[in-house]
Amino acid sequence: DWVVSVPDGRIEVLTIIERYNTRLSAAPKKFGLKGETYHWTQSYHFNSRLYEKLLSSVFDMLEDGQLVEEADEILETMKLTWPILGITQKLHDALYAWALFQKFAQTGEILLLKQTDLQIQKLKLHNNVREAELYIDSFVCSVEGFGSNGTLNLVDSALLKINMWCHRQLKNYHLYFSQANCSIFESMLNLVLLTAANLTDDDEEAMLIGTSLGSTPESTLIHILVVRSIQAAYKNALISADGQSKAEFKHPLILLASELKLLVEKECSAFSPVLHKYYPEAGRVALTVFHLLYGQQLELFLEGSDHSESLKEILGASNSFELCIAQKLYSMYGEAAGSSLSNFLKPYMIDRFSSPIILQWLHAQHENVLEWTKRTIEIEDWEPLSVHRKLATSMVEVFRIVEETIDQFFNSSLPLDIVHLRSLLIGITSSLQVYLLHMENQQVSRATLLPVAPVLTRYAESVNPFAKRKLIEPAVREEKVANKLNNLTVPKLCVKLNTLQYIRDQLDTIEEGIKQSWVDVQSAVGLLDYLSCMTSEGATSKSSPSDESIDELFTIFDDVRRTAVNITDTILNFIGTRAVFWDMRDLLLFSLYRTSVESARMEIFIPTIEQVLDQVCDLIVDVLRDRVV
Repeated sequence: DWVVSVPDGRIEVLTIIERYNTRLSAAPKKFGLKGETYHWTQSYHFNSRLYEKLLSSVFDMLEDGQLVEEADEILETMKLTWPILGITQKLHDALYAWALFQKFAQTGEILLLKQTDLQIQKLKLHNNVREAELYIDSFVCSVEGFGSNGTLNLVDSALLKINMWCHRQLKNYHLYFSQANCSIFESMLNLVLLTAANLTDDDEEAMLIGTSLGSTPESTLIHILVVRSIQAAYKNALISADGQSKAEFKHPLILLASELKLLVEKECSAFSPVLHKYYPEAGRVALTVFHLLYGQQLELFLEGSDHSESLKEILGASNSFELCIAQKLYSMYGEAAGSSLSNFLKPYMIDRFSSPIILQWLHAQHENVLEWTKRTIEIEDWEPLSVHRKLATSMVEVFRIVEETIDQFFNSSLPLDIVHLRSLLIGITSSLQVYLLHMENQQVSRATLLPVAPVLTRYAESVNPFAKRKLIEPAVREEKVANKLNNLTVPKLCVKLNTLQYIRDQLDTIEEGIKQSWVDVQSAVGLLDYLSCMTSEGATSKSSPSDESIDELFTIFDDVRRTAVNITDTILNFIGTRAVFWDMRDLLLFSLYRTSVESARMEIFIPTIEQVLDQVCDLIVDVLRDRVV
């Protein structure tokens, strides 16, 4: 437009500009650098912006976040502009790093972040002469960062901006990073350490957990980042737990413990391995802060005068979270976990609150199981449960509720001790003994079934051989005994025998399962002792019950086994007598006694006996079959 509108005067204007530019170029050099001109310092704002625009030509316009293949050639060509724009190698490295980082912030492409890292490493290797340093220092920029304002040269300003952006992300790395982009986290952490002129910040005085004496600036910075990030993540988890508690009808502390366990897993799997390279105590710091923050919230709840109905669940969730912390500490540092940070580890001492709650719960469960056992045994008809399971339904139900109690006992996530285990075993034994006592009371004496022996089979001197023989009449039994006999048929006796064998087998299974679960309990107790030893700097932990003492507890089951064996023997002695002297008395015994001697032969009754044996073999379990037969 200027050429068209002023066709005649442009030569004169350009001549004036050229003359003025020549005069400025002839001005004395301010820093004595080779090729230095007046425009280097007086127009550095424009020059640096223009060079940034030129640097943007290395980025691919079609593939966002990628460098063009000719990037190296473009950068080499751009060196031709250095004498005109007053760019030095150090300025180039700083401006190129800034351009790469800005592009990374837009795209999130890790390749650009790594290129930024390389450029800053090159920048740190520069050892410029005094004149070059003075020249760069003349480019003054006003900056605001870390709560203060100041002025820096252009290079330091670019590095500070990069550092501030990364620092802001890393102070809440749980929010911005995950296992998927952990490589970006590591590169950004390395970038912060490279670009930080003063690695510490003013936050350290207000830290929840301060650094130890003699810490390096690098470890201090990472310490601060870890604590700040976990505090931010904890705050978000606390807000989330409060919001979810109303929707899920759970206490916030239960949900908070669950949220924090996920954060601990994320910390230990994604971040701690990276942070450990620069600061070996990073994992310990993170776990200690998690433990301390939740402990403060739990302490406030326990100090309250009115504990909610969900106290048992809250204590279980808290204990589970503390076990998670202890397990992670042990896996990271083993027995050598003691350090100055141990002073901040205050065990929750859940057992002080949970022990009486567990005993109360066990007492209530025992009463429920006992009541259920009495009710179900009263209505038992001793019919087989199914074709394949020829035992009493009531016993299956009793063991079902017993197993539910055992599962709830060990899944409560509360600290357990030998007193609780003893109470559990006593409750199980009491219910089974009540069941067995009822079975025993249903039996009648075997002698009740035996007929009175005929006169001819008895000899005594007082017997008159010429007396008239009397017919043998069956004894008239009491109504109560008769009713019992009606319920003691051979099929029902077989079901009872199967049930007694089931009790013995199931008791062995339960004992083995409880012992295995108790091993896990002892492992948890060991972890809590490990945590306590760290805080007290002790070398030993509380002694746990020996295997012998645990085995002694289970001898209480032997009483149940002996009772079951005794009742089994009683029924085994009774079942044959019942079949022969009661069920087959008319067909077998009376016929043998009432008919003539010639017709009284056992072969006649073998088919009948075989029918009974077939019925028994169909009903009885294999273990008892031979004894019953």
